[in-house]
Amino acid sequence: MSSLKFTRRGQWQLIERHLAEAAGERFAFALTTTIGNATQGPVLDIVDVLLIDDHDVEKGPTGWCVADRALDRAHNRAAAEGLGLVEFHNHHLGPAGFSHIDEAALVPMVDYVLHFLHGTPYGAAVWADGGVRADWWRFSEGGGVERGQFRTVAVIDEQLRILNASRVADHRFVRQLPLLGPEAQAAIAAMRVAVVGTGGTGSHTALNLAYLGFRDVLLLDDDTVDIGNLNRLVTADHADVDIPKTIVARRRMRAIDPHAQVRALPGLTITGEHPELHDVDLIIGCVDHDGPRHRLNQIAIDTRTPYIDIATGVDDTTAPAALGGRVIFVLPDRACLTCLEELDSAEVARWAKPSDQQDLDRRHGYGTGTANPSVVYLNGLAVNAAIAELAAWLSGARAPAQWLDIDLLGNPQRPGTQITPRHVAPRRDGCTDCGTI
Repeated sequence: MSSLKFTRRGQWQLIERHLAEAAGERFAFALTTTIGNATQGPVLDIVDVLLIDDHDVEKGPTGWCVADRALDRAHNRAAAEGLGLVEFHNHHLGPAGFSHIDEAALVPMVDYVLHFLHGTPYGAAVWADGGVRADWWRFSEGGGVERGQFRTVAVIDEQLRILNASRVADHRFVRQLPLLGPEAQAAIAAMRVAVVGTGGTGSHTALNLAYLGFRDVLLLDDDTVDIGNLNRLVTADHADVDIPKTIVARRRMRAIDPHAQVRALPGLTITGEHPELHDVDLIIGCVDHDGPRHRLNQIAIDTRTPYIDIATGVDDTTAPAALGGRVIFVLPDRACLTCLEELDSAEVARWAKPSDQQDLDRRHGYGTGTANPSVVYLNGLAVNAAIAELAAWLSGARAPAQWLDIDLLGNPQRPGTQITPRHVAPRRDGCTDCGTI
């Protein structure tokens, strides 16, 4: 399994418009960097696009092809900049797929490009009827060439789109299809989503995903259910005490949707590379500590993966207690949690210390705070606000609010629960986490 990502604004629109307006066949190339290249296939990020002019397209006895001079320009630029290539061309009749002529032409082209670009994965894609079929090739360990289909071709822009998603024919979604639309419902079924933390907010998130039709979900957590969780852990009951939170969440999700593929995985570690998060289309962070929150922020930046960070908090030192939270979307080329000064550096540093050093800190009074109060309705409110933004993004209704403030008290002039979008400044130059990306 692997993915191809359009993460810079307007990239896919340029290619699609170019291909859609053609009377005959047209071609384009995407220049890529390799985010990952694990056993299941490469994860590629598109950094630039090259549109092939019509005068560089030739029609021969077997069909249309790119002139050698244009191929040389694309290949040489990729080699000079240390990048990979994905070729796109159009068909006028769907569904999208490779013809016999395409397959015959790909055999020598793949071999040539893989050698010319020193083994960097190569891709080819066909656009037809608004959909895309995209495959990848790379050298195998034995020296041959292996081929696979990209799991998702994702466009991360004003609308989050999955270009190679198959339409969903399931009657249980009939009431939400008018709100989301068939394209968004298909994307939901195709996307791989990682939920990190399956406690109070994470359990609400897991149920939301299952009800909406997300069918490829990773759940990451090390904790087990205890009796003190049962006031807010909506995936568990008394019989689940001492069972891992990921297991009870998976069981509940599969009860809602038997088609869901849900994997229960260990939680984040300080030093782990977490390759399981390198081939997902969305990360949702439901953690209650800035150490793992900072780690997720870094992974999202490095892999150019959208990350939704959900946080809630209660201050019971006031009367009445203050309840609230916030939702932040960390998107490629936008401000990250470090830019927004939403991370406690001391808390991050303590999480990164070895366990014996953490014990020493606690003996000296650092990091000894008790768990904050928590309540089910605050968690549910924050998660549902986040999922509503995600749904608006997928449906194309609008881009998501990058930051939502959630306040359950309001103020004397305006009492009551308030969910307010906040204006977010651009990414900060020199940010230690995202400033060099």
